Amino acid sequence: MTVEIPVWQQRANAAQERREKQLPDEYRIPKDKMPDDSVLDVSNFPRESGLFSEEELKITEVSAPVLLKNIADKKWTAVQVTKAYSKRAAYAQQLLNCLSEMRFEQAIAEAQELDDYYEREGKLKGPLHGLPVSIKDNHLFKDTTSGVGFTSWTTKIHQENSVIAQLIIENGAVVYCKTTVPLAMMSCETESRVYGVTTNPKNRSHGVGGSSGGEGALSAFGGSPVGFGSDIGGSIRIPANYNGLFGLKGTSGRIPTAGTLAGLGGQFHVKSIAGPMGRSLESVELLAKVLYNSNPELLDENCVPMPWREPVLPKKLVFAVLRSDKYCRPTPAVTRAIEKAVEAIKARGHEVIDWEPIDHDKMDNMMLAFFTSDGGAGIKAALEDEPLLEHQVIGSHLLKEIPGSVIWAAQRQRVSIEKAILAQWRNSSKVSSSGQMIDGIIAPVTAVPAYPHRKANYVGYTNYWNIVDYPAVAFPVLRADASIDGKPELEYISPVEKRLWEDFDPVACDGGCVGLQIITKRYEDEKALRLAGVITEALQKA
Repeated sequence: MTVEIPVWQQRANAAQERREKQLPDEYRIPKDKMPDDSVLDVSNFPRESGLFSEEELKITEVSAPVLLKNIADKKWTAVQVTKAYSKRAAYAQQLLNCLSEMRFEQAIAEAQELDDYYEREGKLKGPLHGLPVSIKDNHLFKDTTSGVGFTSWTTKIHQENSVIAQLIIENGAVVYCKTTVPLAMMSCETESRVYGVTTNPKNRSHGVGGSSGGEGALSAFGGSPVGFGSDIGGSIRIPANYNGLFGLKGTSGRIPTAGTLAGLGGQFHVKSIAGPMGRSLESVELLAKVLYNSNPELLDENCVPMPWREPVLPKKLVFAVLRSDKYCRPTPAVTRAIEKAVEAIKARGHEVIDWEPIDHDKMDNMMLAFFTSDGGAGIKAALEDEPLLEHQVIGSHLLKEIPGSVIWAAQRQRVSIEKAILAQWRNSSKVSSSGQMIDGIIAPVTAVPAYPHRKANYVGYTNYWNIVDYPAVAFPVLRADASIDGKPELEYISPVEKRLWEDFDPVACDGGCVGLQIITKRYEDEKALRLAGVITEALQKA
């Protein structure tokens, strides 16, 4: 009896076969070196396996600014750097399932062109000359696919570059791979029927967050010096959080999104933001600065003409801290991270005051209304015959069209909350001992550390700031420790909290990365990056 393979499965199989053919034989991990599935922490595999030269390890373990200086000083060529990162990215793919496209051969050829240019002209092509940059699956790149988790979208080979790709290439970068995302980029778990589950290099039983989860896994493994994700509800900050990285969600209009696919095409109540993420803050800041200074408004009509503005910080800073949004309280490891950061910055002479949460429960419901207002028509059309994953956040109960009157009411409510936030920010000068307004708000990214696959999550700590369009930078703080980060008895304050806390297992989360975010006022992206640096330095010296 012949079993008929569903059309969606045929598409998925074809996409997987296409990707498998892109993996060069020279980058395949030998069978005797391949870790067994029982080996959960593979983050040090490149160094421990003996498969990398000392030079390759040096190249793939420095920050982007150091990498660029070494290329400029002719210590390394662009080809050397691209080959080293292509190899490490290929290993990441085999261990973590984090790539959707591998264009290593083409990237090496492009790097050779950069080396030839440098030799011939005696100058660099741009500020990113020879820098390998990975990009999330939704950013278009010539001769690659952008499935965005839909099997039906994997059949199209795009013939143009997104504006982000265009600009970084013009500035000398080399795009060498694209990274995995969940269906429609609407989940904290990076899984799709196209490519399956992406796993965390520090613990492969843990998720990597979403939707820029492939970027998070690749970077944490050392397979990318810096890459581009996107964030509409936490999709840069959550993967940064679960993988021990830095990530910028800027203000809308600073980094271009033209030519970048949306999982919910036509939804503009909340704008998706593209942004850099990586292992070092310096790398993230570098990429943001180059993009801000590249006149993106000439290529993307939604960008504002606002180049990089060097922030000037007062000697004594005033931070607000949001310990809980009073809708879903953080688990102990996250609370410990908050207190550790607060004590570190106080020890450096800065002031910390409390931030009173404003209507987080209303904002969480508002986001749901905005995202599902079309009744899921766009998602249903893109799915064609493909069924939703059983645990997918976008369930059939959410795919009910919402009347315009409800959306208009939600927009009015948002305006009211925005005014309240600004008023509280302004009035913080009456609370601080120095009489200064706060410089930024320290807050959780998620209520839980990096955690096992397919467990309940809550994105209210991130999507809140998307809805009001405030910039935020995620930064790493600590690792969860089951011996001290237990599970206290609680009287649950909301159904969301009940679901998350009942699913929370401190032992299963042991060792999971925990980070925080620093939020600033709109268009203060540069300040958010610098404040993240102040906090990170304070933590290092604590």
